[in-house]
Amino acid sequence: MDDCLVYFFTGFLDSGKTSVICSWMDGDNFRDKKMVVIATEEGEEEYIKDNYPSCDPVIINCETDEVNKDLTFDIERKYRPEVVFIEWNGSVSPAEFFEKVDVPRRWALAAAIVVVDTSTYRVYYKNMQMLFADYFRYSDTVIFNRVDPETDDIMNLRGSVKSVNPAMSINFLDKDNNIIRMTEHLPYDLSKEPCDIAADDFGLFFTDAIDNADRYDGKKVSLIGRAVLMRQFRNQAFALERQAYTCCAADIGVMAILCLYEIKPGFPKDSWIKVTGTVKYYSNGSEDPNEPALPCLEVESYALTSAPENEVIYFN
Repeated sequence: MDDCLVYFFTGFLDSGKTSVICSWMDGDNFRDKKMVVIATEEGEEEYIKDNYPSCDPVIINCETDEVNKDLTFDIERKYRPEVVFIEWNGSVSPAEFFEKVDVPRRWALAAAIVVVDTSTYRVYYKNMQMLFADYFRYSDTVIFNRVDPETDDIMNLRGSVKSVNPAMSINFLDKDNNIIRMTEHLPYDLSKEPCDIAADDFGLFFTDAIDNADRYDGKKVSLIGRAVLMRQFRNQAFALERQAYTCCAADIGVMAILCLYEIKPGFPKDSWIKVTGTVKYYSNGSEDPNEPALPCLEVESYALTSAPENEVIYFN
């Protein structure tokens, strides 16, 4: 039995969801497929033939509370689709779909995508962080569109997502829908020896290093954090830790980089230190082939330092 691929899109009104879906439907990968669109909100862009001239999808307009088992099984029976696009009303948590709606067995989730209008993201994120946290937890891809590379802090945008879902794939598009390359917007210079990572960039370095081992493996860097001893490493390593604010005041977690170093008497445990070392990667023992290798540091030296002005990392 062939699967029906489901692409779930969420994001605030006028973030660009409809435009993205229309461009995907009219692309080479989908244009010859039997497609159904379940649209649960109306924005400025419309599902009209001019926006996808090479295909003929079935468009079903409804409210989010009308998306239920009866609807999905009725679509399956009537249309036997090969691809289903769901444009979810961004004011409703994706949990209302993923945790409550039954779909036909043949329907397989291919991707869950958050579309973000970068020009309004900072205001929306500040005031509706819990909803964005749901976006990021239930999705695997974010598309930041309408990005201005001159004024938008791309690495900060990236960090606000990665702090909630480190496995998230993130894409940046400028106002002409051109892809923006991350390597052109790092806030530090990896060609320097060592590369001095500012205290406020610890989280950005950590999340980027998880995704890009080829970029960091073997690089010498300097990082600031709190030195924490961990019994399981038997004085052969310590953790360099920072607290990170992810989505709300009650949701502060810890980011930690394992530092390989022989602990000797007098080591300044629980103190703020600046560590210089070479980035290496290790597996955390997971059997999941998609689980990334984690960065660590082979420590060359360290020095006591004062606590940074912002002890907690903020991504928003």
